[in-house]
Amino acid sequence: MFCPNCGANNSTEQKFCRSCGLNLEQTSISLLEQLPNAQAANLTARERRLEKFGAIAFGGFGIVIGISVLGIIYAILTGMILSGKQPWFGVLLILFIVFGLLTVSYIIFSEDLKDRKNKLKSNASHAELPSADTGKLLQESFVEPVPSVTEVSTELLTVKKNTRSLE
Repeated sequence: MFCPNCGANNSTEQKFCRSCGLNLEQTSISLLEQLPNAQAANLTARERRLEKFGAIAFGGFGIVIGISVLGIIYAILTGMILSGKQPWFGVLLILFIVFGLLTVSYIIFSEDLKDRKNKLKSNASHAELPSADTGKLLQESFVEPVPSVTEVSTELLTVKKNTRSLE
């Protein structure tokens, strides 16, 4: 890491610049946030693999559930509606299953959409850094130097001559 004040090369573990003494703690924190280290990159890769695994597992589970629901609907259709035993109850049971599946699907898809929006917002907040107009930060003005106390007071000091001789 280079010191933003003097440009000296420093380690990210150093708290102060070895050349000019500038406090480097906030600089190293912001640098680590902008440039992820190997552990953060490894963690991101593991998260991506886990998401892919979850998508495959969830998709397979969804297919099994779908086939099971179709089997139940077929059993209700043949056992209750087409056979003439309680046809209205069979229709209501099929409608309950269909709308229950639609409700669960809506909840799953809306939560997935919220997660994706949150990820996009967090990525966008890391990518965009506020730009500052440096002309507004520094104003050109003449600053009169403050006189030192020793400039005028040293003239008033008297020098004592040592009258003792070295014997």
